[in-house]
Amino acid sequence: MKEKIIVWVKRYAPAEVFGLTGTLIGGIVTNIAFHNTFLTALGSTLGEDIGYYGTIIVRDILALQKKHKRLTLSLCIKLFRNLIIEFGFSEYLDGFIIRPAAMYYFPLLLHNLYTGLIVGKFAADVTFYIPTIISYELRNKFLGE
Repeated sequence: MKEKIIVWVKRYAPAEVFGLTGTLIGGIVTNIAFHNTFLTALGSTLGEDIGYYGTIIVRDILALQKKHKRLTLSLCIKLFRNLIIEFGFSEYLDGFIIRPAAMYYFPLLLHNLYTGLIVGKFAADVTFYIPTIISYELRNKFLGE
């Protein structure tokens, strides 16, 4: 189990750093522009997605290039398939329901935008990672990396 945790941390921790950065930038910029809690929640969710998935996609592409020396259409299709399997279900729930709700309610409950966005982000991450890690492991078991 220790080895699995190390693999998960190596895969997801760098993306989390950029996801948190995107959460704060997206939420703060949207809040400054619109002064609307609902739009701020959507802006922080979008910022998280850009930072998080941008990191995952870039790292996966670089790993493919290193392994295969050149990207082909079939490798790109396989990469896209793997991302959909790994994140599809989680992102559907997270991106449309859980994360926007957390980004909306935590700043209100804590009476602080910055703290609320950070707490909301990590609260949403809990429900995001359970199905994501299960999907990642099943994908690797049945389809390989």
